[in-house]
Amino acid sequence: MLFVFDFELWRGKDLTWRAADLVKGDPLRSTRGMDEPTLARLTDGRILMLLRGSNDRSPSLPGYRWATYSNDGGWHWTEPQPWTYTTGEPFFSPSACSQLLRHSNGKLYWVGHITPSNPRGNRPRYPVVFGELDQASGLLIRDSLIPVDDRHSDEDEILMIYPPYAREDRRTGEVALHMSRVFAYQDGWKGDALLYRITV
Repeated sequence: MLFVFDFELWRGKDLTWRAADLVKGDPLRSTRGMDEPTLARLTDGRILMLLRGSNDRSPSLPGYRWATYSNDGGWHWTEPQPWTYTTGEPFFSPSACSQLLRHSNGKLYWVGHITPSNPRGNRPRYPVVFGELDQASGLLIRDSLIPVDDRHSDEDEILMIYPPYAREDRRTGEVALHMSRVFAYQDGWKGDALLYRITV
């Protein structure tokens, strides 16, 4: 469940606000709700919001990224549905952060995790991919996807590559992507913070 707020006006030293409609996930499709949204405006004025869901308590459910749309500035939202490629084909994604990034070249990009098989809850948090959205539909263009990082064959499956934080480098126009490669061992977490650069 997600709350969306709009700050309306000041009354002296008090700020009054009102809440938009709730965005509710179906507990029969996502067992730990939906959170950690990332938002962008599409060419027709609608707002796309992508959410993290989870199949942690029912691993037989497909683990998806969830999408909802608003055509009135965020006051009302469509029922969340699995986010898909422009072909309509869904893809697997673990319960983890992702990010939409508007670039000065006019394109809208997404960075997040897409797994070849059904995840279980938060894992695996690899591979990480980067791709472009169709700005009319708000869907992901499959042919645009590029791999950013993945677990190597000699690395422990406990690896987490997260959280993706992307920004445009104003000097070069590259997408600068900040992530950590972390191994969550029982005696402590170990890993490195890395900066990836993507030419777009």
